[in-house]
Amino acid sequence: MTIHVSTAYFPCIDRGTGAPVLFIHGAACDHRIWVPHVQNLSQRYRCIAPTLRWFGQVDWPASTMEFNEQTHAVDLATIIENLDCGPVFVVGWSYGANVALRLSVDRPDLISGVAIYEPSSTSLVSTPLGTATHQLSMQETFFPVTEAAATGDGIAVLKAFIGAVGGPGTFGKLPPNLRQICLDNAHTLIPLLSSKHRFSSVTAAELVTLPIPVHVAWGEQSGDVWTIPSKAAAGLTNVRGYAIPGADHILPAKDPMAFLSWLDSMLHQGS
Repeated sequence: MTIHVSTAYFPCIDRGTGAPVLFIHGAACDHRIWVPHVQNLSQRYRCIAPTLRWFGQVDWPASTMEFNEQTHAVDLATIIENLDCGPVFVVGWSYGANVALRLSVDRPDLISGVAIYEPSSTSLVSTPLGTATHQLSMQETFFPVTEAAATGDGIAVLKAFIGAVGGPGTFGKLPPNLRQICLDNAHTLIPLLSSKHRFSSVTAAELVTLPIPVHVAWGEQSGDVWTIPSKAAAGLTNVRGYAIPGADHILPAKDPMAFLSWLDSMLHQGS
């Protein structure tokens, strides 16, 4: 299905009945990444998984809004209002975790609870040493992506990005359906990498004020780019943190059932 918001139509899964759960995808993917999760949870919950603006295969209309977390959070708030489904329990992964936090801080009236997997925002880190360490890790991890971006070759950027996330050669090891989803979203990486989205990222000071349950998880095998912000968020008084054994950054796509094992327990704790 699609959801009409202003001048745009957002591809979206909307399936099941019960308490609403909103899924927010990360970089280089779209709503299709959540299909196995929705298939499992829609027997008990209303699962809503939209494609974010500029992602997927949509011919998006021209817009003066920038490619950033604020834009995507505003779109999602409008989608929730149009579907009249709030408050929702929001689930976000990677860049989608950053967007989930922005949405929750800006519109807590629409959110019943938050479960995020490996946000990447430096702004969640509140100590100078932690901030410097995270920024250095970002530079080192994504240096090959930056080099590829200089060529303007979207596919080269995609392969470098997936390699940075999951290790060298990861793109070629992905199942064909996941590879295709990534290829369909290769065009988003250069705008994302060059955008000012970091200036709209939620800070630790903002996150600690949220009056709703917040859960953050990270994989024990994940790199500092994701574990440093995740652990920093988990150190806040209103956030519960979880380390998932044997997991890395691409757990939600690579092993949906393992991700769902954690998510289901968060949903059972209530919103």
